[in-house]
Amino acid sequence: MKLFPKRREGNTEAKPNAISKGMEAGYKRLQGGWASWMMKRTEKFSRRTWLVLLALFVMFTSSYSVYLAVNAFTGKKGNSITITPIKKPKHATETGETKTDAAEVSEAEYSRIKNFRVYMDSLARSPSGKALYDSINNHRPGLMDSLRFIENYYQQLKQK
Repeated sequence: MKLFPKRREGNTEAKPNAISKGMEAGYKRLQGGWASWMMKRTEKFSRRTWLVLLALFVMFTSSYSVYLAVNAFTGKKGNSITITPIKKPKHATETGETKTDAAEVSEAEYSRIKNFRVYMDSLARSPSGKALYDSINNHRPGLMDSLRFIENYYQQLKQK
């Protein structure tokens, strides 16, 4: 298989729709109108007038080009592009959540959490309670992880 296969010769042009045909016809009509208007205005010009106009055009355009080139090297530096550093917004790294102080877990709450954890562990170990344990975990998937997190958090608070 070639990377760039040859194109088939034939009608490769897309067929123009009605809108593009209308736009093309309008453009050609405008172009023809402009050309005829210019022909009417300049049909009485002599060869000498054309040469003078050509010389003026060449003189003005070349002098403007020279001016631009000279001004690029000797002109004021005030027009040059300045580079300014991007300033990071103050709150770019904040999530928008309210800051809460360290939550305190009371001894009673911790004992309830610990008792529930023991209860869940006993359900997981017994064959009859395994179905209830699985049902609780299916309905509350992150419950055991949350219990572990709270217990670890309480232990860290106790150590401080």
